[in-house]
Amino acid sequence: MKKPRAAPRPTVDARLAQLAAMERGEAPVDPTVARDALGGKVGIVVAAAARLIGAGGLDALIDGLAPAFARLVDDGVARDPGCRGKIAIARALEQLDRWDDAVFPVGVRLVQAEPVWGGREDSGAELRAVCAMAYAHAYRPDALDVLADLLADPERMARVGAATALGDAGHADATALLRYKVRVGDPEPEVIAACLGSLLTLAPERSLPLVAGLLDERDDDRAAAAALALGESKRPSAVPLLIGWCERTTAALRARVGYVALAMLRDAAAVDHLLAVVATAGKADAFAAIAALTPYAADARLAERLRAHAAQHRDPAVRAAAP
Repeated sequence: MKKPRAAPRPTVDARLAQLAAMERGEAPVDPTVARDALGGKVGIVVAAAARLIGAGGLDALIDGLAPAFARLVDDGVARDPGCRGKIAIARALEQLDRWDDAVFPVGVRLVQAEPVWGGREDSGAELRAVCAMAYAHAYRPDALDVLADLLADPERMARVGAATALGDAGHADATALLRYKVRVGDPEPEVIAACLGSLLTLAPERSLPLVAGLLDERDDDRAAAAALALGESKRPSAVPLLIGWCERTTAALRARVGYVALAMLRDAAAVDHLLAVVATAGKADAFAAIAALTPYAADARLAERLRAHAAQHRDPAVRAAAP
């Protein structure tokens, strides 16, 4: 008598669909399915399982995250292109506030060079950034050394992660490193913006003159990075700095960055200034101010004020632009 055939193993697409339904809450979370997915060697499937574990409620599977990470590090280009599985594992452990010596010290240095058209590309930058944040949040004694190395990483995303993590680490000594990085510069404005944001987090009063001084640099990218960092700081003392800069900078920077930074402050004086621009400034500035305030127009009171000020403008196109 022939043995009955074993049921065929679900395809990768089928497993992903099953795990996605659990993530969305469309199906109950099945620990057996999650454990099976975590134990595999396909990065995108492992990533889906790791996200479920990171969301909580699957504590029995947490110890399986580090072994899964190690499997994906081995022959990572084939098993885990884009580092999606390894990134999801690192994020899950970070969400669960679990430090793991087999994950974060490995991940913060991992470079995964993958073939792309015309050469190779490092897909490990985001993983290094996630692991950098874990060093900061775990208050590791070597965090500043690790993050300093990462601040010189060849990849933009890793440098941004390091700069942000330095702010989250809470070490007052990190301000010296961040100031140095701002002074020597970076080809990517996003890195400078992250450094400035961390400086304003760690030492706002001491750092404000440095950030304000960058507003009038000839390099538009550095000036824009400073303006956005001031906006993200949510500090009332940034309002006059940004208003003054908007009044003296170019129309293009004012529209693209200045008004956005003022809106990001969510400060009453900044909002009043932007509303006055909507009502009385030229058409281009009025449109830019409306665009800067629109993301916050879910606030019914702000939306009402925005429409009322737009209605005062002489140009019918501006009057019609307010949401």
